[in-house]
Formats: sequence, C-alpha cells, structure tokens
Amino acid sequence: MANTYQLDIVTPERVMLSELAVETIAPGTEGYLGILAGHAPLMTTLEPGEVTVAFADGRTTSRIVIGGGFMEVSAAKTTILADSAERIDEIDVSRAELDLEEARKLLDAAVLGTPEAVAAKRANVLAETRVRLGRSR
Repeated sequence: MANTYQLDIVTPERVMLSELAVETIAPGTEGYLGILAGHAPLMTTLEPGEVTVAFADGRTTSRIVIGGGFMEVSAAKTTILADSAERIDEIDVSRAELDLEEARKLLDAAVLGTPEAVAAKRANVLAETRVRLGRSR
C-alpha cells in the first residue's frame, strides 16, 4: 500500500501502537503536524496533547493523549516516543478531573518564566486534554 506507513507509538512502559497508518496528526512545539506517507524526514519534539491516527485498514480514527515526547518521521515510518500515552477508552475521567484541579493550582502558584511555570503549563494542557477526550467517549 503506497499511501501507508508504519506508525509506532512507544512509552517507557509499553508499545502502545504499531500499525499501518495513512495519516497522523501530532502536537508539535509550534503547532499540530500532519504526517502522510512519503513525508520528508523530520525529527521534532512533541507537546502534551492529542494524537489522531487514521489507520490503513479503514477503522475508525484512533485518538490518543500523550504527555509530550519526540517524533521521528521518514518516508515509510513514523515513531513517536511519548513520555506517557493513553487511548481515550483508558482515561479515568474522575482522576483526570482531579489532575486538572491540581495542575491549575500549580499553574496559579508558578512564577512566570520559571521552569516550574513551564512544567505547570504542560501539566495543565495534558490534564485538560485528558478531561476533554475522556468526556468525549
């Protein structure tokens, strides 16, 4: 299949996904990136957010929350090395809501421009994404 590529999403705990895909959309540092087969080689950092995958076999698109990481792209393969990753069916919405409350407290207490503020912002984005996607099931 010329319009497909191998997609692997890997965390320190597991291989979350290893399948043929036709499109991947991932949260890059400068905005969302769309990847198709034959994409130019690329290595980039990823922010916390939603990864959307359209599979080669026509299944429903998969939506995954990642906690940031790295993505390597070649013409025939894309690898996402994620700090953490959850499919939307794995999200415990109650826990995600508690994490969001905690992340907002950290963000409110953080001093702008500090490493703590950056970490609090990332935690807030991750928690918001988990809550939003967890509720959308």
